[in-house]
Amino acid sequence: MTALLTDPGALAALCAEISAAPWVGLDTEFVRERTYYAKLCLIQIATPRTLVLIDPLGLDIGPLGQALATTGPKILHAGRQDLELLLQETGRLPSPLFDTQIAAALAGHDDQIGYAALVAAVLKIELAKDVTRTNWAARPLSERQLAYAQDDVRHLEPLHAELGAALARLGRAEWLREDCAVLADLALYRFGPEQFTRRYRQGAGLAPRAQAIFQELLSWREGIARETDLPRSWVVSDAALLELALRAPSTVAGFQKLREWDERHTERYAAGALAAIADAPPAPLYPWPAPRLRPEEDVFYQALVGLVDTCARDLGIPAGVLGSRRALKEIVQGASPGSLARGWRAGVLGSEGARLFAEIAAFHDQSR
Repeated sequence: MTALLTDPGALAALCAEISAAPWVGLDTEFVRERTYYAKLCLIQIATPRTLVLIDPLGLDIGPLGQALATTGPKILHAGRQDLELLLQETGRLPSPLFDTQIAAALAGHDDQIGYAALVAAVLKIELAKDVTRTNWAARPLSERQLAYAQDDVRHLEPLHAELGAALARLGRAEWLREDCAVLADLALYRFGPEQFTRRYRQGAGLAPRAQAIFQELLSWREGIARETDLPRSWVVSDAALLELALRAPSTVAGFQKLREWDERHTERYAAGALAAIADAPPAPLYPWPAPRLRPEEDVFYQALVGLVDTCARDLGIPAGVLGSRRALKEIVQGASPGSLARGWRAGVLGSEGARLFAEIAAFHDQSR
């Protein structure tokens, strides 16, 4: 019978092994439906010597954070959420990182390929898929659930070996190191006003003053959700915040005219919402891009899409690996080209990419 690691002494011994291991496979299971913060329910660890399932419920996993920040690669698949959880629970990010989904895309696979599909494509092994939706917070976990969890890390090192060799042959190992380094940036896991403009796209159609109020209300709700550990929508719905931004009531009585506002929340949240509305600046700190491209912007967009698609096709990789359509649209609307103008992507896009980015910047400078 598979046992979960629940003993602090056993965890300390495992941490010592991890610190000395030449590589570590890593995955997590969690639930998030009823809380703001994801609840970490299981940590799967593979090393050359062992495969262990750690039960973080009732166990201080802080020492694991330091052990996972040692020299050997930490191998994950689509690891951003796992990393966010480990940062939340241990205060540290594992490093160095090797994300097999990123590696697979750079080697020519679909950029969103799942773990089971990648194991089948690269290792010719079919994994069970009947436990993908399960309550990982429940105890005890069944043998079938535990076997599924073990499989999630059992094949990470063989994938690491195969994909690493493929990228070395293609001369793209440095590309992978560059993209995995982004996952180790703490700023990636912070969520604030700048990120609201990307997540809450409905703000794009509002007037500047309403956008500023919407942004302030989103920040206000975010603080409450964190403090109470409740899902954002359980505090106040997106639709209610949008209506508040449009109508901007100045008294509690004004909430009675709102269709989306839940009257049960008035006593608890109305005063805070009113304060957020009053505190909002005249214009948003981070303006939303316009919902539609201007004709001149569309010309740049078509040129940029054409360049990205051509370069991706020549490399045999998905175009989204170079830059998503959403990112390209934001660039032609005045956002920084970011990763497309540095590192391996700048090299791939070459002088034509540099010329396009310069022309887009000049156009927006003249438009201001």
